[in-house]
Amino acid sequence: MKGTHGLVNEHRTRILSVYSSLRTSKLGSEPHLLPRTRHYQLKRSDMRNVLHADLQPSFDTSVSDNITTTSGKTAYLPCRVRHLADRTVSWIRRQDLHVLTVGRYTYSSDERFQMIHPEDSDDWTLQVKYPQREDTGLYECQVSTVPKMSKFITLNVLVPDVSDASSHEHRRNHQRKTLLEVSKAIIKEGSIQYIKSGSTINLTCIVLESPVPPDYVFWYHNGHVINYDTREGIEVKTEKSPRTTSTLRIEKARPEDSGNYSCIPSNADPAEIGVHVLNGENPAAMQHGKHTSSGTRFSTSSTLVPGMLCSVFLLVNR
Repeated sequence: MKGTHGLVNEHRTRILSVYSSLRTSKLGSEPHLLPRTRHYQLKRSDMRNVLHADLQPSFDTSVSDNITTTSGKTAYLPCRVRHLADRTVSWIRRQDLHVLTVGRYTYSSDERFQMIHPEDSDDWTLQVKYPQREDTGLYECQVSTVPKMSKFITLNVLVPDVSDASSHEHRRNHQRKTLLEVSKAIIKEGSIQYIKSGSTINLTCIVLESPVPPDYVFWYHNGHVINYDTREGIEVKTEKSPRTTSTLRIEKARPEDSGNYSCIPSNADPAEIGVHVLNGENPAAMQHGKHTSSGTRFSTSSTLVPGMLCSVFLLVNR
């Protein structure tokens, strides 16, 4: 009876023979066009498996092994394996040695974890939906060789709040001083904005005097990080460059969207703006009324004070 190695070699010889004959025929050279034989129909994946059977799998070291995301934002842990052939790729969470996926199948009861493997690719990506702080840690991409091969990926889940951001800024103060530069953010729209209910809030944050682009830019509303998944129509786009720009867009603004908005880069002082969503009022009239009201208060105070002094003088001289 033939050994496994002999069967693999016979299988490879048969595929290469048929494939070679097709290259010289008019049928084309795509493996999926190969005719059905007595025992199997050749596919591109069959060809890859047989041709790679005697090659040792290897990890693509150009793929990042450190992934950072924010709480609630889907994370993708990459693992690219060359010459996998008929071996299996598994993902394991190292903190509890829990097997998350094996091949294309999910073995965890936690449905947030899922394997993504495009057909005929070397990528075996672990998808983590709605990551939380406790998901931070080391993950293992393992190949079923003998002995097993492993590549370790670190997942960092950031759960920012205003106090954390403030502490982060204090820790960076010394570095800023040594560079003789103080990075800061500005919001292009100014310090206050009035818009009508139902219209779109557009805010643009620009990071100035930063020696390097920030790792991230967070937007806050009334001291809470904005969750882009809570409703449709909220979008943030950040373009990293020597002059990094982050834009916040909120469609169909509501009165409850009013409040203080903060733009907090990872390596710069934050910027703030007050937004007022008006329900039926005219934004231009509100701006005018604001100044008129202030002027009226000043005028009333100016008239009232001399009158009070006069009354006191009369009482004293009685």
